[in-house]
Amino acid sequence: MTAVGRRGGARAPRAAARGLAPATRAFALAAGLAAVSSPGAVGAQPKPAPTAAAPAASTSAAAPAQLDGATYDYEHPSAPASGAAEQGAAQAGAAAPPVPPERRWRGRAFVHRLAAADPARPLPILVFLHGTNEARIEHRWMGGGQEGDVRRIAAQLMEAGRIPPMLVAAPSAVLPAAVAVARTSWPAFDLDAFLDATAARLRGVATLDRARVVVAGHSGGGCNKAGGIATALSASTPVHAALVIDTCMDVDIALPLARSRPTTHVVVSWQTMTWAKRPIADFRRAFQRGVEAHPAAPGVLRELEPLVPTEPMPHDAMVPLVLRRWLPPLLSPDAAPSVPCVSP
Repeated sequence: MTAVGRRGGARAPRAAARGLAPATRAFALAAGLAAVSSPGAVGAQPKPAPTAAAPAASTSAAAPAQLDGATYDYEHPSAPASGAAEQGAAQAGAAAPPVPPERRWRGRAFVHRLAAADPARPLPILVFLHGTNEARIEHRWMGGGQEGDVRRIAAQLMEAGRIPPMLVAAPSAVLPAAVAVARTSWPAFDLDAFLDATAARLRGVATLDRARVVVAGHSGGGCNKAGGIATALSASTPVHAALVIDTCMDVDIALPLARSRPTTHVVVSWQTMTWAKRPIADFRRAFQRGVEAHPAAPGVLRELEPLVPTEPMPHDAMVPLVLRRWLPPLLSPDAAPSVPCVSP
């Protein structure tokens, strides 16, 4: 079952779904994933689930608690390796041409104590693309800046047992001009090269599971039809799920999202409290036409959801809200029972 928009109905328990036949089980999964959103039609402004509405850690005046894990920094490789290569291995043969400065980044990865318990166990990974950064804040949303910290959001979910141990990684642009304008941010972002470099940096510490890659693009991280989350979805590494968080919602990026691999969950979330002047209706129509022409596999989502954050600064509050809503069901063992993109 493919979902476009919001759906009502009771949530199907995951445990019960495991015992069903494949077709019935896929239907139950889609119902269970959809139920993390409040019932209602597309265009409504439902209230977010109570568990998803907890305030972001960085909004408090008090000093945040120390993270229970380790953070690793690394540079863009001089010659990006192929995503099909073994983790951390350099591409064989002739060296690739130099990567232009606007496409380079500084990487940062976070390994929670729970994720470091078994370095050989393949773990899911969240790749986070921040938005525009005229302030030149390095590692924004990964310890830099005041908006929030995706490391802390993921750590809280792991410690609460809501998601399995996972890795968190994010690029930070080297050239400020590369992320100064939303619609040209993250030009031709190379997800394969980023995953290769992340795996190389974490060798001996943690292992990436390339069958469970979740890419989240916030604001300008999802506005460029030739970069950011759009090009991440066309990487040789199949993306398990794309979380498109309060972006420009331009029509020309609706089709790349809708035409994602049939096994890739796509969830587009937005708020209109502080960003109402966007072509949302046109985006929705284009997205739905794209989904009709390129349907997803059974049980894989194509979801559009308007939200109403209850915290201050709604645009930034969308990041913890969406991650807390969607990471638990998307990383469940039932997240795609009929397609081989999810590890047990």
